[in-house]
Amino acid sequence: MKDKNLKILIIRFSSIGDIVLTSPVIRCLKDQLEGLELHYLTKKSYETVLAGNPHIDKIHYLEKSLSDCITELKKEKFDYVIDLHHNLRTLWIKTKLGIRSRSFDKLNRKKWLLVNFKMNVLPPVHIVDRYLQTV
Repeated sequence: MKDKNLKILIIRFSSIGDIVLTSPVIRCLKDQLEGLELHYLTKKSYETVLAGNPHIDKIHYLEKSLSDCITELKKEKFDYVIDLHHNLRTLWIKTKLGIRSRSFDKLNRKKWLLVNFKMNVLPPVHIVDRYLQTV
């Protein structure tokens, strides 16, 4: 009997550049996990950025109601969530889905130090590599 294929949800709501920078993560997951069903949750306004990506099996949109979105996502029965946005809304979604997840570390404190005190303690790692580390 064949094992069930893995079903993963990636979350990144905005902005256009950050969504584009998630493309290597999407491709790597599909290349490395045979039979993976990959879904992506974003805002409807970014539909055209992701629509042509052959590695995404289904795109979900965060529209007006977060609770309606969560209800629809629960029906999908995901095995895992990869949160590349990491904010209160994504925390709420992950909590309500109640499944295993990994979240991107935005390094907010380190960015705050850079902006306010010109103390650069950010790691010399490209954002794409940091997204990949989340996985």
